Amino acid sequence: MKKSELLASTITPDGMRMTLTLHDGDYYIEVDGQGLMSTRAPGSEKTLADIAARELKGNRSPRVLIGGLGLGFTLGAALDALPQDASVVVVEYFETIVDWNRKYGFESAKDRLADPRVGVVVTDVVGYLRRVKQPFDAILLDVDNGPEAWTLASNEGLYDLPGLRRIQRALNPGGLLAVWSSESSLVFEKRLSEVGFRAGSESVRSRENKGERHTIFLGWV
Repeated sequence: MKKSELLASTITPDGMRMTLTLHDGDYYIEVDGQGLMSTRAPGSEKTLADIAARELKGNRSPRVLIGGLGLGFTLGAALDALPQDASVVVVEYFETIVDWNRKYGFESAKDRLADPRVGVVVTDVVGYLRRVKQPFDAILLDVDNGPEAWTLASNEGLYDLPGLRRIQRALNPGGLLAVWSSESSLVFEKRLSEVGFRAGSESVRSRENKGERHTIFLGWV
């Protein structure tokens, strides 16, 4: 059995231990021993960006917000699919995650964060959305494991009714909200509809046409 190599660790604001390990060529980030993300099955994270790029096709100078950098797969797929006049703001709460992406280059040999279209903001995405002055054409959220807060209790304020209304105000007319989730939820789709989104969802695979099924929740303004 191949051993895991601990590369780095940190303590989250909620007092949990976040670790980065390398096992059999793949990187894994865990929180208190529970898997949060890995490079082994990034298909659904890429699909999150692909769906947004599909919806934004034809938009001039589209503005995209990505909440949650993770291992960089959503950002990488967005940059590959979006035009050169696009702009992408990445909001990541953990500066350590940003540092690990720059150091280890999980998603690509390219330094995606150095792309001139990208701006990185290290802060709580809930607080960032309260301060948005120039709205976005798409907001992509890959925070925690979906609408249920786990890593940070403050993430509950992202997906509740006031949080969804805040997201609406941060979107241009016709804009798209796309939310990655490890599980489906009719309750969350109903919540999207309650605040006025045209709601839907797509079931996607974690590894191209195989692997676990994840859900992308969609809401159009």
